[in-house]
Amino acid sequence: MDRSKQLAPVAAIRDVVMHEVVMPVRWGDMDAYQHVNNTVYFRYMEQCRLEWFAKLGFKTVDEDVVPILVEANCRFIKAITHPAMVRVTIRVTDVGPKIVDTTHDLFVGDELYATGVCKLLWMSRSANKGIALPDEVRARLLPAA
Repeated sequence: MDRSKQLAPVAAIRDVVMHEVVMPVRWGDMDAYQHVNNTVYFRYMEQCRLEWFAKLGFKTVDEDVVPILVEANCRFIKAITHPAMVRVTIRVTDVGPKIVDTTHDLFVGDELYATGVCKLLWMSRSANKGIALPDEVRARLLPAA
C-alpha cells in the first residue's frame, strides 16, 4: 500500500478521540506518597485500550492475529490523588505497515494529568512475529476516504 495515501487519513483523525473510559481512583491505587502510583497510570491506559479493542471487535483471546503492546511511555503532568474519577481517552496518531501509534490522555475533571504514548504491533501468535496490519483492521482505524 502507498504510504502517502495513508498519511492524509491519519492526520485527519489525530485529534479524534476513538474511545474514553471513566474510572474511580481506588484507595489501593495510591502509593506511600498518597498519590496514584506511576504503574497504575499504565493500568488506566490498558483498560481504555482493551475496551476500545472490544468496541472495534478485536478479539484478544483464542485468536492467532492479535494486537500487542510493544512500547509505552507516560508523561506525568500532575499527581492524581484519591478520591477522584479519571477519564482516559485514546487517539490514533499513526498507522504504519505493522504498528499503530496511539496517545492516551488522562484527565481529572477537565484538567490534563498525564499523557501516554503506546505502540501496538499486530502479530501472529503461531508464527511469533509481527505481521502486516490486516486490511480489515486498517479499515476500522482509518476514516473512509
